[in-house]
Amino acid sequence: MSPDEFDLALPELKQTMLQEKKPELMTQAIEQAKRIPYPQGQAVALLYRGEYLIDLGEQPVAALKDFREAGLIARQLRNWSLLAQTLHWQAQSQLLRGEYMRALDVWLQALQTAIEAEDSRAFIRGYSGVAQVCLVFNQLDISLEYQRRALALASSIDDIALNIDCLLALIATCYRRQQYDEMQTLLSRLQQKLQLRPHLETQAEFHIYTGLIYLDQDQLELANEQLQLARVLAEQWGGLWCRSYVALILGRIYLKQQKLLEARAALELCLQLGEQIRGFAMGQQAHQLLETLCAQQGDYEGALVHLEYAHAQQLDLFQRQAERKLTRVFQKPLSQIELSLRLELSRLRYT
Repeated sequence: MSPDEFDLALPELKQTMLQEKKPELMTQAIEQAKRIPYPQGQAVALLYRGEYLIDLGEQPVAALKDFREAGLIARQLRNWSLLAQTLHWQAQSQLLRGEYMRALDVWLQALQTAIEAEDSRAFIRGYSGVAQVCLVFNQLDISLEYQRRALALASSIDDIALNIDCLLALIATCYRRQQYDEMQTLLSRLQQKLQLRPHLETQAEFHIYTGLIYLDQDQLELANEQLQLARVLAEQWGGLWCRSYVALILGRIYLKQQKLLEARAALELCLQLGEQIRGFAMGQQAHQLLETLCAQQGDYEGALVHLEYAHAQQLDLFQRQAERKLTRVFQKPLSQIELSLRLELSRLRYT
């Protein structure tokens, strides 16, 4: 097989891997690329297998190994666009492992590599990544700024998947800021994109955020209807995060409806799924809700246990912030590259 034939066959093989959930198909492609030899094809196949492992396979550690190996090959080939893509996925793996500041460092590297790549997609992924880390540490203003930049740039290129990712990230932050009007506008745009490129896990997230708006407006029946649709999709097609989030919100709805048994089951499912996610951020909310539920049932010992868990998770986050000197890390590196990134974006847009 020639490199050109390999490139033609790889996208179809990727689709088969996703549909049949067989990462071993991409393993065979990696070995074939080594035999040709075809280093760039090997790097792309590693990237595809890593994307599967981090998403459907829910194995961020194994995925990180693939992304690093692909990155080494891309660096040797001086393929800066491919390198920026591998750095993005390395950072995403670190984020899922709870290594937030390491993820930020890698995304900043990806943004600097984007200058060499002259690749708008690399800027979009980098901006979105920085925004994700800011969100973890409740830096909502900074997160919102970078997400809006990412979406504005994504809207100028023909990449529906990237547009959808940026829309979802901005919707999530707008929800935390209680900016419901902007959420509604963004959800309408997301629905239009999903008609062009159906994706069932993303459809589940559409129902999640639509339901959250209803929940905050105390329209519990409408909220429940949306979350039940999300639950069905998430159970069949969603990853751990999606299933956990659905369970958490259903727990909130049931608690408001005084359906305490259903609420307990949903919240315990959220925590059970979260045990498989290092750096699980929803656990604190789930424990707080279970504390309320136990108190309502007169189980004060159980309430105390959940209160202690919630406080422990909050303390862990504060310790991370203190140990890594978060304020300095956010302000100085971002400001140092800010001017060069703005200039480079302008050059990319107008040349």
